[in-house]
Amino acid sequence: MGKGDPDELLEALARSGELSAFRELVRPLEEYDREHKGDLVRTLAVFFEANANASEAAERLFLHRNSMAYRLDRIQEITGLDLKDHRARLALQLGLLASNSERGGK
Repeated sequence: MGKGDPDELLEALARSGELSAFRELVRPLEEYDREHKGDLVRTLAVFFEANANASEAAERLFLHRNSMAYRLDRIQEITGLDLKDHRARLALQLGLLASNSERGGK
């Protein structure tokens, strides 16, 4: 892979520990999922994989669009971040990256 490969750059960043503050943004979602047998972290990850398209994410998760909207609202309530704000989305994406790296995933 080349020097400018995004996957390599992001993996190196995640391993560096520089994302610890972003990691903390995702922790409340993980705790909520653990306590309520929820799936908010996965919902958020799929939402980002679908380029922040809630309808597409709902299809990928086999959810009704109202269920997807409810989950996204819960994510916003729990994190205090507005998913319509591109900076908030970036911060959460970096938090997921750090969380995945911590768990040994991609």
